[in-house]
Amino acid sequence: MVKRYNRLLVAFYVITDALLAMWAFMLAYAVRFESGLILVQKGYPPIEQYLQVLPFVAVLTPLAFQIQGVYRLRRGRSRVDDFFAVLIGSILSVVLGVVSTLYIQAYFASDAARSTGAYQVSQLVWALFLGFTIVLTYGSRETVRELLERRWRAGIGLKRVLIAGAGDLGRLVADRILQHRELGYQVAGFLDDRAGGDHIGYRGLPLLGTLAEMPEIAQRERIDHLYVALALDEHVKLLELMEAANREFVDVKVVPDLLQFIALRARLEDLDGLPVINVNDVPLQGVNAWVKRALDIALSAAALLVLAIPMANIALLVR
Repeated sequence: MVKRYNRLLVAFYVITDALLAMWAFMLAYAVRFESGLILVQKGYPPIEQYLQVLPFVAVLTPLAFQIQGVYRLRRGRSRVDDFFAVLIGSILSVVLGVVSTLYIQAYFASDAARSTGAYQVSQLVWALFLGFTIVLTYGSRETVRELLERRWRAGIGLKRVLIAGAGDLGRLVADRILQHRELGYQVAGFLDDRAGGDHIGYRGLPLLGTLAEMPEIAQRERIDHLYVALALDEHVKLLELMEAANREFVDVKVVPDLLQFIALRARLEDLDGLPVINVNDVPLQGVNAWVKRALDIALSAAALLVLAIPMANIALLVR
């Protein structure tokens, strides 16, 4: 059910981003050529010329967002992360739009079409499109975030969490989740091999059973996420927990202790400052990490080159 919900939300974002990108593109055309705010020196291109580019905008903007990882949904993602993901994705969409329209114009458009300016887009329109796309797509995400957080605070659509480990680390995880109900999590209880002793739950959360009973408890409690917060001497049980969780289609997140956190050479998520490893989302390492960094640098350099010319035009117009 959780995976299905995420797919529906991603589909909503893709459709919304495509529609908002087309709106931003036509708004950029209107501001550039119809508003009278910016001096037009080379004539007014017909709107049909820009309508031809709309399919490129509708396809390339979601594609750029996908490449940037904007559609990788994660509850608790900060607004700053969302903004910079949208920013880089929007810059990438402009780069792809410029390259693709130039390519189509050079190799596929007929001589008659080139003479009428087919697939030619003003550099200032691209610059305005970038700004409008960032504002509209980020604004749509903030609206969705606010609506979802209201539902979660009301107890609707919560993801149920099971915490493996009832010690200090597990209780710290429970504290973070209980303090931030807007993240949309609900703690079902704890698992601990000391369940048969005199240990009880924490803050009203029950101790549901032992680690070996995780599959039965996950089914009974309809668990979506398993947070593993075990002491170092119990980490030999981690592999068994992960295998059992995968059979039950439960996402596994590992909360490292201090020694692991110091030795860890991976990118971490966080739960209100508490480091969390998502073992279902392994970060790039080794050669792949260097390839990604090189690609990021290349895309950033290309974006700067593409945007430098329209920015220079704006400076000339201001003068």
